[in-house]
Amino acid sequence: MLALASALGIVLDRWSGGWLVEHGLWLWWVAAGICLVCGVYLQARAGDRRATVLLLAAVVCLAGGWHHLHWHYFAHDHLARFTTDVPQPVCLRAVALDRIKWSPAPPSNPLRALPVGPRSEIRVRVTRVRDGRTWRDVSGTCKLRIDGELRNVMAGDELQVFALMGKLTPALNPGEYDWQLSERGAGRHCEIYCKSPACITVTRAESDWVARRWLHNLGRRCERRLATYLRPAQRDLAQAILLGARERLNDNLYDDFIRTGTIHLLVVSGMHVGLLALAIWAIVCSGLLPRQTGLWLTAVLVIGYAMVAGGRPPVVRASVIVVLTLASYALGRRVSPANLLSIAALAVLALNPTELFRSGTQLSFLCVATLAAYGTVFQRERTIDPLTRLIRDTRSPLQKLIRWLLTNFKHTALASLAIWLVVAPLVAYHFHITSPISILITPLLWPLIAIALVTGFAICFVAWILPPLAWLLGEVCSLCLWASEGIVTSSRQLEWGNFYLAGPPGWWILVFYSGLLVAALVMWSRVSLTWPASLAAIWVAVGLLVAGTSRHSDHMRCTFLSVGHGTCVVMELPGGETLLYDSGSLGSPDRAARTIASFLWNKGIRKLDGVVLSHADVDHYNALPGLLQRFDVSNVYVSPLMFDPWITDGRLDAPNFLKRTLETANVPLHTVWMNDRLRTSSDQVEIEVLHPPRSGVAGRDNANSLLLAVRYAGHSILLPGDLESPGIQAVTAERAQAFDILLAPHHGSRNSDPPGFAAWCTPKWVVVSGPRVTPDQQFTADSYREVGAKVLHTADVGAIEFTLDDNDLKQSQFLARSAPK
Repeated sequence: MLALASALGIVLDRWSGGWLVEHGLWLWWVAAGICLVCGVYLQARAGDRRATVLLLAAVVCLAGGWHHLHWHYFAHDHLARFTTDVPQPVCLRAVALDRIKWSPAPPSNPLRALPVGPRSEIRVRVTRVRDGRTWRDVSGTCKLRIDGELRNVMAGDELQVFALMGKLTPALNPGEYDWQLSERGAGRHCEIYCKSPACITVTRAESDWVARRWLHNLGRRCERRLATYLRPAQRDLAQAILLGARERLNDNLYDDFIRTGTIHLLVVSGMHVGLLALAIWAIVCSGLLPRQTGLWLTAVLVIGYAMVAGGRPPVVRASVIVVLTLASYALGRRVSPANLLSIAALAVLALNPTELFRSGTQLSFLCVATLAAYGTVFQRERTIDPLTRLIRDTRSPLQKLIRWLLTNFKHTALASLAIWLVVAPLVAYHFHITSPISILITPLLWPLIAIALVTGFAICFVAWILPPLAWLLGEVCSLCLWASEGIVTSSRQLEWGNFYLAGPPGWWILVFYSGLLVAALVMWSRVSLTWPASLAAIWVAVGLLVAGTSRHSDHMRCTFLSVGHGTCVVMELPGGETLLYDSGSLGSPDRAARTIASFLWNKGIRKLDGVVLSHADVDHYNALPGLLQRFDVSNVYVSPLMFDPWITDGRLDAPNFLKRTLETANVPLHTVWMNDRLRTSSDQVEIEVLHPPRSGVAGRDNANSLLLAVRYAGHSILLPGDLESPGIQAVTAERAQAFDILLAPHHGSRNSDPPGFAAWCTPKWVVVSGPRVTPDQQFTADSYREVGAKVLHTADVGAIEFTLDDNDLKQSQFLARSAPK
């Protein structure tokens, strides 16, 4: 009840708005004080049950106030007060707080326009910022990101850093994951970026005897021992599973774990802590250690491992449960799984109340609660009559072993199925993916990962005493990891093993898990589960029905997504059809695909009726392969010069890769040129190609961009891609036309003749899709304003949506709608 009351208070404070944001802290504290005093008075007077309600209300208010303090307040000298939206060069002094996270360069990808090398990241506490010739004292933590491999920096070291510092960028599109809110929950409001490790200097190293430094050294020794005794092919996977260093895995293997629903194996979690405690307890039970000594040793090692692993919420949860279970054994008290889990939840929320809204924390507690419920049901059915027990005792050791293996495999499979059924809606809601294959491979992976964890821990403990034994343990650990990796990568290839989906709406999730909570309380009351199961089945059917319902409207929406230096325009046509104009970004193709897909799922779009690609620059189509994995795409339209070697300067690696991908996905590829029209199901929508002619113009790919004119209900939209000279002169030589909405050619570049093009099309609205405003884009914006246009930039206002109907043309900006309170 205390855990539920705390969660309720935190949720109420997060969802509150208006004047409560300004005055919430004192209001929560005053309300908590009144409820607490009244509750204690009633309890002392007559043991009135109303006292319990008032005391729980006090907990609600205390939790709400704690979250309000954590979420809305920070120090007067906090680093965030000195940062701006645009990163600025700074010189600062900071203290390293943990180990360096190093990521290898991603594998070569023809769809990635800019090469990316290895990267490093470390969490730091900033102490001083240089202001002219003086130093200003500041406070606050943030992440320091470095291009390149940073070495010889350890926890506690004092650093001098030359870098760029700016505020974190919020989510710029509907449905997109908001890193700014995530970092805000961790108390970080800005980030620091270095172009080279040479920009960082260690000014003073911390003593090796300080606890933080000692833990860091211990973690590094474990890394070195694993690197020494494990096979090279399994070293990165071992460090990811045992020490949580999953950033070292290559992107392909990491994606395999995500797609197969086994990513939790790469997170230092309760399984790791539980297996460590189990291994130590097995030594105690063997008689090698006294029981009391074993209890203390287990508790100390579990807490130590949690500190070395970084104290993440799953580790805190598992450590609290293990330590309290050990304490109950020492005191001879009976363990209540529900109370243990609730106390662990209270501990996590006390450390950081915003963890309640993190997907990892939600899934962690949900999985453990499901296992506890399954264990309760299993214990009820475990009673064996004496005759059956006698028959089993007469069987041979081999038969007993086989039966033991089969029984444990069955219960692991059933537990895996139960967990998948319970967490699948939440996973689909957060990550838009479901992995039925995890039900089958989890029983195979559990024993392999368990052996790998136990042997890996043993290597860290015994390598300095018995190197030959450590070598043998390393071979066993490597073999288990090799088998685990093989199972995951093979399962990833199965088409039915995993698939993307839109996910249920938030209100469905809230009702579903509230119902599960009620069902859990009913189960612990030993009441029949028939009616809760029936209600759950009905609600799942409702969710599937809602998820499968298409959204139709009698008007047209055109949304310009914010994808950095790139373009993606989503047109939702009357009748339910969806058309994309370009789909790419200059950065990571995977990130661009996730951004676009999240927006489409947020809109309830599950099928793309057409994708128009303006030209052969990868920042206009590198997200399309990722979208093909997530959506059904009916048609792709390109210009006749998309795959022309002369027009593209011979850079055909990316276009040819795209062509092969479309052929593999069996998506029809159509060629369109000037005066062609794209067919739609609505007679009111007209989509015409204005450029290029079939033979193209003398320029390169930009000059031959597909120029698309879209007309509906008396309104018009012009989409020119990266159109520039001499193609833009060929267009403006034609009869002038007026358009309501224009996508600024070539991301607002002055090479697209802004004055001449503005005079030719006289737009009312101009959208610039690209990174933050540059001098070129400022010149472009001024040119369009001179003809009366209003200019919007996706980097400033996020996604821009226009709604077109017979009566009016309306526009809205995502950041204006979702500004944080």
